[in-house]
Amino acid sequence: MNALKIQIRTKKSDSAFVYHTLEAHEGLTAYSTIDHKRGEQTRDMELIFTPESEKDVRELLKDLQAMMWLEIL
Repeated sequence: MNALKIQIRTKKSDSAFVYHTLEAHEGLTAYSTIDHKRGEQTRDMELIFTPESEKDVRELLKDLQAMMWLEIL
């Protein structure tokens, strides 16, 4: 399988909402939190998805960016 990866960064206070949103779109992307240092106020995540779902993943990220600070790294 040819998997694509994107890393994103959001505020720690918004990360739970991002996690729940990704889980609500079951099967769209797998994700994991990248290690962080204690006290950091941001969370980085790696999203892994198929080329066929890239458009939907990017649209979802765009929707999240309209609601909160979310950076695509």
